[in-house]
Amino acid sequence: MTTNASALATASEQHTAPKWSARIPELDGIRGSAIAMVLLWHYLMLGPRFSPTPGTFLSRLMVWQRLTWTGVDLFFVLSGFLIGGILIDARKSDNYFRVFYTRRFFRIVPVYLTVLVICPLLLRVAERVYLSDYSFLNSGSGPWYCYLTFTQNFWMAGANTIGSNMLSITWSLAIEEQFYLVLPLLVRFLSEKSLLILVVTGICLAPIFRTAILFASPGNSIAPFVLLPCRADALLLGVLATILLRKEQYREVFRKSGRYFAAVFALLLCGLAVLAFRFSYPFWPVMQGIGYSWVAFFYATVLVFALTRRDGLVGRFFRNSLLRRLGTLAYCTYLIHQTVQGLVFALILRRPPKIDDMNGLLCALGSLFMTLLVASVSWRYFESRLIGMGHRVNYGVRERQPISLSQLQAG
Repeated sequence: MTTNASALATASEQHTAPKWSARIPELDGIRGSAIAMVLLWHYLMLGPRFSPTPGTFLSRLMVWQRLTWTGVDLFFVLSGFLIGGILIDARKSDNYFRVFYTRRFFRIVPVYLTVLVICPLLLRVAERVYLSDYSFLNSGSGPWYCYLTFTQNFWMAGANTIGSNMLSITWSLAIEEQFYLVLPLLVRFLSEKSLLILVVTGICLAPIFRTAILFASPGNSIAPFVLLPCRADALLLGVLATILLRKEQYREVFRKSGRYFAAVFALLLCGLAVLAFRFSYPFWPVMQGIGYSWVAFFYATVLVFALTRRDGLVGRFFRNSLLRRLGTLAYCTYLIHQTVQGLVFALILRRPPKIDDMNGLLCALGSLFMTLLVASVSWRYFESRLIGMGHRVNYGVRERQPISLSQLQAG
């Protein structure tokens, strides 16, 4: 770890690209930013959880929090970048598929299955002991087998509902698992040029798929939100970024394009402002038509900027130790935060989450603390050891080539 840290510091000082086989702290910080946005959305905005008086300074300040739900899109971009990089670096390995899926299994499935078992069990116990109303947590769930097979997003699209509050967030995990079935095949069997063309094509087709669904089924706003072809633009923008940043000529172009980045950032921020003020709700047609792609392109630009200007303000921001620590805990935090919040509010205040007084604020802070505490314990005693088990198998290569990004980080 010391060697990697020294190498990264040297790379930053020399304005060079990070070593792709080393741990890149900015990516942990980006993941931490993504989960922070999701927590803000579910703790303050959804419902709405917190509603300041219209027209006040606080209400105007919270306009930007209307887009915190797009933290999931930032996760998608980051996942595309990391997983795409792993697959590209290992594409010539003899045991390419076996190693990739073994590592993905140990990173994702055990924790996920634990949550699927323990969260409903805790809910049942709480209902019997405290005789409180928890219907807001478990109403409208899909059939159990769709969660076990990572097909809950198909059920949600067909039923035109996001499902129960406790398991609703798993739609994004289903998208990523389906993406993991497709991308390894493309990287393994397509040429570099064909892969690049297909990635760009997929990015362009995603908003077309969403718009087609909106026209074909105007009343179904869930399908464009939860289906892989409709959200592939964010994932594939991450893959595109990892392809380009692995080539020195493109890294050099990005490093020297300060004016380009400034112009693009200004344009993208203006677009985000319009979305935040006028079309912020994730199920509105404008947001679903072009908004998802606009947001994803913004996040991909931020990622590229952070990794090509690592000594700049953006790079330093994502290297913040608090964000990096939060990024380490992101997976478990994402899976359990809604359940923990709902249980705390129901047990203490006997109502769904809402911050409308001091008691609500204290409950929200307490549930956030408990979520992060459980996630910390999970990481230290459960997740990190599972990842270590997965990485007992290594890629065997026919040719010398760089290995993937840090295994823990890619998880």
